[in-house]
Amino acid sequence: MSGNVEKRCLLCEELISAETDSREHLIPNSIGGRKKVSGFLCVPCNSKSGDSWDSALAHQMNPLSLFFRINRERGDAPSQKFKTTSGRELVLNADGSMDLPKPVFKEQQNDTRVEIKISARDMTEAKKMLRGVARKYPRLNVDELLEETKMQSTYSQEPIHFNLSFGGLDAGRSFVKTALALLSTIGVSARDCEHAIQFLKEEESEPCFGYYYEKDLVGGRPAGTPVHCVHVNGDPDSKLIRGYVEYFGVMRVVMCLSSNYSGNAFSATYAIDPTKGEELNLSVGLDLDLVDIRKAYNYEKWDGKAVQQAMGAVIGPTLEKQHKEERGRVLDEAVRYAFSNCGSKEGEVIAEEQHNRLMGLLREKLEPWVLNQIISMRKHD
Repeated sequence: MSGNVEKRCLLCEELISAETDSREHLIPNSIGGRKKVSGFLCVPCNSKSGDSWDSALAHQMNPLSLFFRINRERGDAPSQKFKTTSGRELVLNADGSMDLPKPVFKEQQNDTRVEIKISARDMTEAKKMLRGVARKYPRLNVDELLEETKMQSTYSQEPIHFNLSFGGLDAGRSFVKTALALLSTIGVSARDCEHAIQFLKEEESEPCFGYYYEKDLVGGRPAGTPVHCVHVNGDPDSKLIRGYVEYFGVMRVVMCLSSNYSGNAFSATYAIDPTKGEELNLSVGLDLDLVDIRKAYNYEKWDGKAVQQAMGAVIGPTLEKQHKEERGRVLDEAVRYAFSNCGSKEGEVIAEEQHNRLMGLLREKLEPWVLNQIISMRKHD
């Protein structure tokens, strides 16, 4: 806050002091937001709206947050369990890696022996499971097994099934709150937005947002980038204050925040690339009249094909980028592993025996990735 201008919380209307100013994220941190707004919400209202409205939005957007590996200011997007097309369960992590949802223990009794198969998520878990087996079978040499145990990377050969759903009043209130937060940064009073305030404060009030896919409103959109974008404008001729929120280039929402505006015309846009946390210079051509905005409220501006096109425009390039990054990571890791374990010291000439061992270690580390590429190519033939 600056000067002697009093700032009151948008929701509870209590005066905001330096101690109670929450510095609200303009776009929620949970989906990669960075910019903060002062003098907008008090700490209690920030916490309450974050636990309900922003939490609902984050839950809906978490599959995309994980897929695009967003760069959050605080913490990582929470890991989430998904199913492959065959029903197998895998856990996707914020860094793009996948784990088993839980360790797997299989014991099969044959005529002359017992076969035990263990799949663990890390070496610590594998050791714990082996020691548990040893308590049941004391003759088992656990130390010998542990020496032979190695971590091995594998790739899922099946697509992961993403169930992405939009909607709900709590997520809608998060959209509206974000638009009002942008308004507050340019000196426009959010309290002049009667439709937005009523929607945020009254449970039974009419929602003032809807999904819009009739045309792309964003200008200067970077190809293949899953942008977050917030826009507001005020037009005294139409008496409208309009808002637009877009997340990951896929979820696109229009709002009528007020239909009784009489001040000066204004326009403001804020956009970021959530994969890098970098601000983008975009424009938004939001000139819809109230009739069109209300049609969006009634899902008349929803277009399933347009949603699929919007998703394809960012998912395809991201998959290609991630493929290149994974190839570089695997090669770098394989080279470091091979040179560290081939018996050669830095600066020494590699002998033939060390060279052969080096090649073997490289093949060992590269094999899972190479096999995955061969299988993928066969599937696309």
